[in-house]
Amino acid sequence: MGRNLGGLWGAGVNAIQVSPDGLLRLSIDELLSLPIHHLMSAVDLDLVVPRTAVCGCETTISGYTEWVSASCPVVSIGWDWHISLWTAQRPFAWARLGQPRSNVMLVYSTGNDTGWHKNLELLSTVVDALPWQEQLSHSVTALLPSH
Repeated sequence: MGRNLGGLWGAGVNAIQVSPDGLLRLSIDELLSLPIHHLMSAVDLDLVVPRTAVCGCETTISGYTEWVSASCPVVSIGWDWHISLWTAQRPFAWARLGQPRSNVMLVYSTGNDTGWHKNLELLSTVVDALPWQEQLSHSVTALLPSH
């Protein structure tokens, strides 16, 4: 892409530029070369509604999380999550809900956009490879209402 900054970001890492539509256009390799870190997470408290006591009643705990790069401009990827019930061997698991939201449009080696549907599909794969469940477990536990 011809935007190499050399020593500033390390060899092979390119300067990120904002496109006129506000998106950051990156190849998948450029995106994967950027360390992405947890910025914040929160619980959707409006969905944590007290119910009348019914034995065996399933509850819903969900929220959102945002992860960012240290680059300038910042790459931002956020998504919704929920705690899903599994089996007796594994009583629950953190699961991504829907597609991520991001200011990134992934591009092919030709420089052409992947298209929004393919972009979200690829970003979902990137999100699923992050260690986000462990981070949320630490961050969100403190946010849950205590009874």
